[in-house]
Amino acid sequence: MREDSSSVHYLQTGKSLNEQLSVMQACLVNGSIDRAQRMLVGLYKLYPEAMKEVADVSVHNEIISGLLAAKPQPLTTEALLWYDQMERTYMIKPNANTFAILIRGFIKNDMRNVGIVLMQEMLRSGLTFNNMLHSAYLSDQDIDQIKQVARSIVDDGHENKELAAKLIEAVGSAEKQISEYYQNTEETTDNTKMDKGRDPVTQVGKENELISSGVMGIVQLKNTLKSLYSNELEGYNLQMRLERDTYDSEIARCREVNKKRGDPLLSADRDQIRQLTAQWLPQLEALIEEEQARCKKALETGTDRARMQYGKFLTQLDAPKIAIITILETLRLNAMDVTKNVSESMPKYVGIKTVTLVLTLSNAIHNEIRFENIKHRSNRHILARNMSVAKLASSGKLFNMTMRRAEAMELKDSSREWLDSWDIATKTRIGSMLVSMLIEVARVTESSSDPKTGVITKRMAPAFMHKNILYRGLKYGVISPHGVLREVFKKDSIASTVSARYLPMLIPPRPWLTYNAGGYLTQNEPCVRMKDNAEQLRYLKMASDQDKLHTLLAGLDSLGLTKWAINKSVFDVVRKVWNSGIELAGIPASSYSAPEPVKPVDHETNKKAYLEYMFQMREWNNGIANQHSQRCDCNYKVEIAQAFLNHPMYFPHNIDFRGRAYPIPPHFNHLGNDLCRGLLLFDEGRPLTERGLFWLKIHMANLYGKDKLSHDDRVKFIDENYDRILESADNPIPEKILQGNTETPLPWWLESENPWQSLASCVEFAAAMRSPNPAEYVSHLHIHQDGTCNGLQHYAAMGRDNKGAFEVNLIPSDKPQDVYQGILNIVDRLIEEDAKKGVREAVLLQGKLSRKIVKQTVMTNVYGVTLIGAREQISARLREIKDEHGNHEFELVEISKISLYVAKKIFDSLGEIFTQAQEIQNWLNESASRIARSMPASALAAWKHMIIESKESSKRLREAISDAKKSDTSLESEKVMELNPNLGPGSTRRKRLNNLATKPMNTVVWTTPLGLTVVQPYRKFT
Repeated sequence: MREDSSSVHYLQTGKSLNEQLSVMQACLVNGSIDRAQRMLVGLYKLYPEAMKEVADVSVHNEIISGLLAAKPQPLTTEALLWYDQMERTYMIKPNANTFAILIRGFIKNDMRNVGIVLMQEMLRSGLTFNNMLHSAYLSDQDIDQIKQVARSIVDDGHENKELAAKLIEAVGSAEKQISEYYQNTEETTDNTKMDKGRDPVTQVGKENELISSGVMGIVQLKNTLKSLYSNELEGYNLQMRLERDTYDSEIARCREVNKKRGDPLLSADRDQIRQLTAQWLPQLEALIEEEQARCKKALETGTDRARMQYGKFLTQLDAPKIAIITILETLRLNAMDVTKNVSESMPKYVGIKTVTLVLTLSNAIHNEIRFENIKHRSNRHILARNMSVAKLASSGKLFNMTMRRAEAMELKDSSREWLDSWDIATKTRIGSMLVSMLIEVARVTESSSDPKTGVITKRMAPAFMHKNILYRGLKYGVISPHGVLREVFKKDSIASTVSARYLPMLIPPRPWLTYNAGGYLTQNEPCVRMKDNAEQLRYLKMASDQDKLHTLLAGLDSLGLTKWAINKSVFDVVRKVWNSGIELAGIPASSYSAPEPVKPVDHETNKKAYLEYMFQMREWNNGIANQHSQRCDCNYKVEIAQAFLNHPMYFPHNIDFRGRAYPIPPHFNHLGNDLCRGLLLFDEGRPLTERGLFWLKIHMANLYGKDKLSHDDRVKFIDENYDRILESADNPIPEKILQGNTETPLPWWLESENPWQSLASCVEFAAAMRSPNPAEYVSHLHIHQDGTCNGLQHYAAMGRDNKGAFEVNLIPSDKPQDVYQGILNIVDRLIEEDAKKGVREAVLLQGKLSRKIVKQTVMTNVYGVTLIGAREQISARLREIKDEHGNHEFELVEISKISLYVAKKIFDSLGEIFTQAQEIQNWLNESASRIARSMPASALAAWKHMIIESKESSKRLREAISDAKKSDTSLESEKVMELNPNLGPGSTRRKRLNNLATKPMNTVVWTTPLGLTVVQPYRKFT
């Protein structure tokens, strides 16, 4: 309801009401208080009914806050007048935030008596001091100042000393709650400390220091993590600094690089990306400052309407921060395009679509402005209160969920969703301007060689270029990086630099009380991962407003409250392997060792040999890029692990559009790869028990690769390897292995399919077995369990498919079935049949397929993988097959054709085993297709009405033309416009409705049992 109301009269105003309120707030930030007031009063006069739904108390709170923050002198009288007319004129009842703003403002301006009167009025309205202290408009400093004033009132014997005493009592009670919260958060039992050997926070010694790759993303991450190595801050304040420092540390680093430029000794270790960023930053910063000055002048004089529109927003953020965001986001997108081809509709290595870059930059600036606003709107009282509610609600008891709903309603009442509306014109102008500025200042050194003399000359060339290309019959504008930058991207990891803000948390995450308020302290993002999809967001808001998400959000809170710690024993081994530079247990080598392919002597005459050489060169170059990328990714993980060695951590969670929960930190979490999982332990341990010891052995066998044995056989396997397991725990990595000696026997854990988790299990198992009573040993190990191809399990259950259910272990059996091996057996049989018929692909594949080759395609089939997608999956696996000499088993030029053949055989095999699954999948596909091509009843009725109107208008037009001919007069153009349905007012709407009717494209929507409305975002545009 609210979303629809915010768009009312959009055609007349050019902006939705939300967007206009966002402009009003920008005026307040920039000091244009009078204009903001005029805008709000004008909107109420023009759209009184719509404003009743859109403009809640938070809009008026912003006006009062702006009046009290006015410069050079706070407008205290005007603030009181606005407060007075809120309820009288606009029927808006002041809330706790209103009184918090007023009391803070008047106490700051030494108007203590007015503040006391406002406190009395607040209490009379039914609100309490507790409500006020939990206002996001009060910082910790504001609360301390109010408390000091209250104490002075009591000490002076003022007539209102009883009121002040109540305030002091409320603050004291809140501080006690905070103290209890931090005590519960930071306390660890003596047994836990003993088990994990938690030491005081100290700097990492030189002998234990990680040898980092030194690329830009890693350097930025290390700068962000610096505060974790000191004792200056802790808990809440340390978490706030972590979330705040991402861009600030990068700006400081660039300025430091510029100071040292020119001294070869100081700048010798600076990589190219970091040098270029530092070089471009001051120039881009200067251009942005000039533009901000022009915008401010336009806002003062009212002479430049375009700058008046976007200038309100552009001036809300400092020029250095806008500049660094512009540089990093542009580099990141282009680096992703070079390495991963992120532009789905672009051919590889062309560049980023201009519209993509423009909107990405404007969204990044918008998000940073929101972040700056949010980080000043929180205090410790809010956090402690929210966490106590989250802990109660996570138990799932009815009373606690009722408390949660009440808190969520209070938070919703003070939300400021209307601030998140930037119209598309503003986004386009700001993004386009920043792209143009960067193209102007960004330069790289280009070298060229004279073909005759061999003399090398250097010149400065634009780092980015805007050009137009034709692709699949369409014309695109693209921003393309210089060739020098392309080469740099392959060597320097920039694609993930700006994600350093998404680290594990030091304190429990904010509870998800509403759909867009939870997780990190200073960021308000939706609880659902989505691209820019207004329809998804609209459904999510509606579900939240109707209180359908409370159970789902409580589940996310419960996941986020789990406390984790770094496994120091495993980390010590990881550090040794990492610093050695060898490739071991999934940690990539520090350098790429494969030799460069040799160009064939007859490459000019032998086209097949030349083509094979080109494939080999592409593989070799991809190998270099992949090795570097994997090394950098691993570097992120070990750097984060080292920084959190002496800190507990929490992982805030959100969900994807289907409702599956994931940790938000992307680089390091408990659902990550084997290395991440091996490095993590539960911070709080539990006694192992006899049953727990049994499952620990099952877990160890599963990790080793024995998950297809029966439970008894898995336990037997661990018992048989008892001595080797203890040896792995005692001496996990012999020095000879680190020195590259391939003849040294591998420890038991290195033979495992999941070596790092196996090492963690060996350490835990050894400690338990050596304890006086293994069943009473306090264990911190996390044990993962997984289903057998969950998608096929669901299909088999829905179709009551006994054969399929047996293959995916839904029916009891002596030992687990291996569905992937089952599919492989059928594929091998089909290949043998084709080989007898002389099919070339079948002959080449005989005896060379493995379970690994078919696994990914089988897993993703139920999620709708296409034949082409399956071909790409299989191609990647076939390229990994080498003969005894290290050469590719299959000719690279033929892998694509062979992969397509295998993909078809896998699809046929699935249909043979899972007949019911395929029938259900086909039915779902057909249903989705029909829904997507359907037309909503309201749109259909409007279209029919439009057709009738169009016919009547055409009839009247023909009659008017006929009458004009009879009377020998000409028909006026205005009359034609009025009567012709395809011209004049409403013609655009008619065209859109007609297009919707002839080419319907409806969204597939369904609701999960937990109340989440799932909006299918896949949509093909032609």
